[in-house]
Amino acid sequence: MEEVLRRMETIRHLFIDTKSFCELNYDLNAIKNYLENIPPLFRSIAYESASMSIAVKSFEDNNSLENWHPFSDGIAKNHRAQVYIGLGWAIAKQNLLFGAIVSKFDNALQCYVADGCGYYDGSFRQRQTILSQQLPVYLAVTLLPLYDQGVGRSLWYTYNADVDRIKNKVETFSAGRQPLLWKGIGIAVAYMGGCDDKLLKDIFESAGGCTVQLAEGAALAVKSRAEANATTNDTEHCARLWTALGTI
Repeated sequence: MEEVLRRMETIRHLFIDTKSFCELNYDLNAIKNYLENIPPLFRSIAYESASMSIAVKSFEDNNSLENWHPFSDGIAKNHRAQVYIGLGWAIAKQNLLFGAIVSKFDNALQCYVADGCGYYDGSFRQRQTILSQQLPVYLAVTLLPLYDQGVGRSLWYTYNADVDRIKNKVETFSAGRQPLLWKGIGIAVAYMGGCDDKLLKDIFESAGGCTVQLAEGAALAVKSRAEANATTNDTEHCARLWTALGTI
């Protein structure tokens, strides 16, 4: 657990530090140099933070993504998932019109953005998202599962990897929402890494009837890391273990 909490704290500081850097620097080359000097393990997290910061500035400057697209389509193209998730952070943070912004994106990209909205709301609007369990009215019904996936990811960090607290909180949601919450938890656990087998097995058992979705989340984390050339033994082991446990 000590390693899990250490990685969690590393991610939090990395996100905040990157956000601060991007708020003070508008030059994409400077941002690129900053991001590429971050160790590969969590470099994509830094790209996610940069994406949010650049998108927020772009909206504030010209009410569009004019300044964000050169980043997303250029230096950040190998971190596509995190970059569009970061855009979701910005949309949720600024209370912007989701449909008007993403209408020209293909469905896969809209899914990433919806996930980012869910993560932001789960982290920073806990009263309405976690306690009252409200769903956003601005999202199409087809994107609500991705929103819940993002909310699930946020639970791993909000409850500091406390499996019992996470399980108890998920069980307060309706049965129909729980599988996607566990899928998001699976993404977060596998992507971050640092868990020993006992903790991974405890998480698997806590997922109850949602172990398939948990393992699917781990597989998505493997895919995301592969796309960013940042594969890790931890992430791949997590996916293999949960898949194997699901066949017993």
